[in-house]
Amino acid sequence: MKKSFKILFCLMLSFVMISNVQAETIDHFNSKIDNEVTMDDKVNGSTALVGANTEMKGSADGVSFMLGNQVIFNGDTEYAVFAGNSIEVSGIISKDTFIAGNLITINKDAELQRDAVVAGADVEIHGTISRNVSIYASSVSFKGAKIEGNVKIYASNIEADKDTEINGNLSYPSDAKVNISKGVVNGKTTKTDAIQQDNNSFVTTMMGKFWSFMSLMLVFAVLSLVASKIFTRMQKEYDKFDFNKGLETFTKGLLFLILMPIIIFVLFLMSIGIPLALILMALYFIIMYLSTIFTGYLIGYKLWQRFFNNDINMLVVGIFGLSILFVLNLIPGISFIVSLLTMFIGIGIIYDVVLKKIGSNE
Repeated sequence: MKKSFKILFCLMLSFVMISNVQAETIDHFNSKIDNEVTMDDKVNGSTALVGANTEMKGSADGVSFMLGNQVIFNGDTEYAVFAGNSIEVSGIISKDTFIAGNLITINKDAELQRDAVVAGADVEIHGTISRNVSIYASSVSFKGAKIEGNVKIYASNIEADKDTEINGNLSYPSDAKVNISKGVVNGKTTKTDAIQQDNNSFVTTMMGKFWSFMSLMLVFAVLSLVASKIFTRMQKEYDKFDFNKGLETFTKGLLFLILMPIIIFVLFLMSIGIPLALILMALYFIIMYLSTIFTGYLIGYKLWQRFFNNDINMLVVGIFGLSILFVLNLIPGISFIVSLLTMFIGIGIIYDVVLKKIGSNE
């Protein structure tokens, strides 16, 4: 009997050991792109997971970037950037967190140990946030949540049950529908300016930016598949990118934006030139739209060169750069400048890697 027990114990121990070695330790930047993406490895660096459904169970000693229709985080990371339709957070984030999506749930087991920014349609918080949190949403509900710092909310509907604890100050719009149990807020409660003075509320603007960002991601993904040579050519063109090269690219984009409408106007004055004017007008607006994608790719490529210095994954590089632009465009005061620079530089890039090559018959 004892011998049988020992054999059974050894079998169980070997099974546990086999289960434990399934997860790998990765000593470099890690990325996975597929329809279904699951990561349970330990990454000594940053990680990027992109797919229809993404789940992270492992850990990352850096930034964890997750993008997908459904995003599930059960792991451990320093910084987190999550974007998707449905997002569930149950893991530990030791530093700052940025979440943008439609349905966002921060579960009871989640620990956001520093500041957090959350933007979504419906946000539900059960877990712990150890410092300040800013929430941009249509509806926000706190259920047994614990917030150690200040809470700034820009939402239409706000709820907090009796098990919720906010140890800092709370601020929310004066026109919001609020149902907060007594004793939840230990600091001061203040009301800010109304956000629903018209249909174009702040929340609507935020969600519009998010879906615009997702549309750009889709267009870029298609371009990277059907016209990958353009981005390969772009990498060669801007392998070395200094201030002078940036100024040259910016100037080309600015001149294109100024001169093209003049040419189109002149063509419209001539009946024979109207068809060409219409074609150029359509091309003009297409180039303006695509400029964000090319600028985002350039940003992602140069940062990848600088910090990761390994094989280029075209799709991850583009998504990485576009995500940075998306975050910058959310910051009040600089979003307009970022948009202008993005357009000018992007058009200059398109001229260098597309239009100039067409003109030279390469």
